[in-house]
Amino acid sequence: MPAPRAAAVPYKSSVSVSEAQAQEVTSDREYRRYLLTLLAVPALFLLSCIPIVRSSTFLTDSGDPFLFNADYAFDLHHANCEVVVFGDSTALTGVDPVTVARLSGLSTCNISQSQSILEVVGPLALDAYLSHNTPPRYLILQFASETLAHQDVFWPEGLTLLLRRQSLPRALPFLLAHPVEFYGFALWAIKSKLAAMRGPPPDFGDMEATFRARHGLLVLPKPPQSACTAKRTYKAPADSWARQLRAKYAVNGTQVVIAAAPIPECDPHAASIIAGMRGIADNTVALYPIGLFNDLDRHLTLAGAERWSSELGIWVERMERRAH
Repeated sequence: MPAPRAAAVPYKSSVSVSEAQAQEVTSDREYRRYLLTLLAVPALFLLSCIPIVRSSTFLTDSGDPFLFNADYAFDLHHANCEVVVFGDSTALTGVDPVTVARLSGLSTCNISQSQSILEVVGPLALDAYLSHNTPPRYLILQFASETLAHQDVFWPEGLTLLLRRQSLPRALPFLLAHPVEFYGFALWAIKSKLAAMRGPPPDFGDMEATFRARHGLLVLPKPPQSACTAKRTYKAPADSWARQLRAKYAVNGTQVVIAAAPIPECDPHAASIIAGMRGIADNTVALYPIGLFNDLDRHLTLAGAERWSSELGIWVERMERRAH
């Protein structure tokens, strides 16, 4: 008796399987495309800030007074100042080169940057200045206690200088390593550009006039403070960075001076700051009335800057006298 024949698989059934597989592949491709679109939108948003920040008008468009002088040190060619002041925003807003020069008898430049710029790119501006100027006789490195505590600070100024003064292959790894800060920075840059397109940036005319007349002093357009307002926790400054800076720049006949910035008498951490800076700075932290400050208990008014600069000028003049 012949063996029973196996039931034939209908042709239509094999076609259905092929169609299902094709649909599955198509669906998978669409899903991947959808995911790529979801990822591309925020990526393009973040990357769009790069041409904005690197544009020639952004330093003005940003409306940030601490970016006003961002290019200053890089553009000073053959200034050859005998006294160079470099440091954080306490030096930028607190040291008047005209006063220092008058009392010391030595030409003076102030090429300081904000704390966040120092935190992100280090002494890049100082290195740029030294690359196209003769070494100074005195290099005054002035810092607030908070800067020497070396806390991570990613305010917009630091990332702006990173993108404007470093190549993208060097800047992008840093940005990608700090995605939260990168996102906040991109949002700030785009908002700043849109605000500049809708209306004029803040009027920094008086600040610019002072900056140019006094060769690097930036006086914020704010009234004097009447009380200490900054709420910050105290962190002891570390002397390692100050030692490294002194060793690096005390060459070619340059004498490096580490200066501690003045603080207001009402600072709740005054005693700790004075003790913490002892042995790091070459001076004792000066205590000033709060009325000589106009921002964050650290940035001086013009009157405050003239007082502190007079002390620095006399200090330099005495060093110069001893040297001869």
